[in-house]
Amino acid sequence: MRQFFEQFGDILKLRISRSKKTANSKGYAFILYENEEVAKIVANTMNDYILCGRLLKCQYIPMSRVHKDTFKGASRPFKKIDWQGRAKAERNKVKTSEEQQKSVKRLLKKEKDRRRKIAALGIDYEFPGYAAVAPKPSKKTEFPDDEEMEVA
Repeated sequence: MRQFFEQFGDILKLRISRSKKTANSKGYAFILYENEEVAKIVANTMNDYILCGRLLKCQYIPMSRVHKDTFKGASRPFKKIDWQGRAKAERNKVKTSEEQQKSVKRLLKKEKDRRRKIAALGIDYEFPGYAAVAPKPSKKTEFPDDEEMEVA
């Protein structure tokens, strides 16, 4: 875009609005020219021009009406974030024992509520559910293998 619009004059700043999710253009941009007359000529000339299959709508906006943050971050390149990769890594990470216990506790609570609702409706229905296969905490005390117990 910069290459195309530089044929009219020197561009001080160019800001293309992009989607954070896809990094694609949102379809609008802001260009700041060094010379005000050039900006007016570009706005008049390029209005309703078709560029890359899109209809351009160009307007001249005087500097007094431009918001101070319009060109904020215009000089830095856009960095695409791999949202799917982040979500995949978060979903596939190994759970700690505390997280797993919390998950099991939540599943058992949901199942208990579901059974209570079914019983409240007067339905006599038994199903094995998650409680039947949930890992139960050990009642035995485990000792480390390293230590040997001496018998007196």
